[in-house]
Amino acid sequence: MRSHRYFGIWIGFMLLILMGCSKEPARDEQTAYDYVKAQGYKIISTEDEAFEYTLTKKLLYGSPESTPYQQMWGVQAASPDDYLGKKITIYKFTVSNHPLEKIYLTDTTNVNILMADGEVIGGTSFPLKEGELLMGSAYSLDGRTLEEVTGLTFKECSDDWKKRYDN
Repeated sequence: MRSHRYFGIWIGFMLLILMGCSKEPARDEQTAYDYVKAQGYKIISTEDEAFEYTLTKKLLYGSPESTPYQQMWGVQAASPDDYLGKKITIYKFTVSNHPLEKIYLTDTTNVNILMADGEVIGGTSFPLKEGELLMGSAYSLDGRTLEEVTGLTFKECSDDWKKRYDN
């Protein structure tokens, strides 16, 4: 009888731990949601699952899978150096009222919010046409190109990136 009570207490304790752990992502997702709304975008939908990774130099340069990370981090105001070794979480939204819609004559845009340590650190945007991403590189959260964000040409950015992140 006594062992059943301890077993029940143990199960209750484990449930509390699991519930406590599950609150953090929900809070981060709400922070991302609020951030998107604060940018003036109308949220059409959210993706159920967030994407998580730990940022490393290898993700930024020198491997076939580094290209999307280079594109994503190249259009951020924040330096990837400040987040090396940290867990990055990306929350995805489909929005309207985004500057890319005027350029590409679309109704919606995909917006990705990057978070680390519970704070928004940046984001990207991609135009959508009939629900599909249009080909091309990532834009900044507000729809600017790599060249517009950095003030450098693509070649200058590429050379600088290689110097910084080539092992």
